[in-house]
Amino acid sequence: MARARTRAARKTVSKGAKIIAGLIDNPRFFRAGKGALKVKPKVVTIRFDPKMSKKDFRTKADSLVRLSREGKLRKTPVKRDPQITRNYRGATIRKLTGRHRGNRAEQRRIAQKFSGRTSANRAGDGLDPDHVHELQLGGRDHADNLRWMDAYTNRTIGSQIASQLRGVPDGTPVVIRVLGY
Repeated sequence: MARARTRAARKTVSKGAKIIAGLIDNPRFFRAGKGALKVKPKVVTIRFDPKMSKKDFRTKADSLVRLSREGKLRKTPVKRDPQITRNYRGATIRKLTGRHRGNRAEQRRIAQKFSGRTSANRAGDGLDPDHVHELQLGGRDHADNLRWMDAYTNRTIGSQIASQLRGVPDGTPVVIRVLGY
């Protein structure tokens, strides 16, 4: 059985409770839950260039738009481990050249195409490991996040994104807009 109240209810709120309530209501100090500050997303436009591989551009654009709609794109500082892409590249070259034992010309062609040492001035010059979820947009630097993509297309899309994110604060949500395909 509940105890009967012997004193009247308090009509004042303690000083500590007032301070906490004031901090919760002030968005400069407390930014969670209902009424949290909304940061306006940065709209990044990627454009198709006729020198790009249409197939690779469409694949990259579709994955970026999907990640954007899911709210997974945020501007982040790039933390790249070159060993991850080096291992990915080496494993692919070993696998493909192993299929052509004895055919030195074909092995050289494969090694050159996947070497990453191309000028990448037009589609078809070579292939690069591409981060499906871009590192500059919060993606992981892991082999599971890599796929092969035309070097020119990959580098052009990456530089288009980077130039539009210059000066944007880290953590800002990003929305992708695609033009020209």
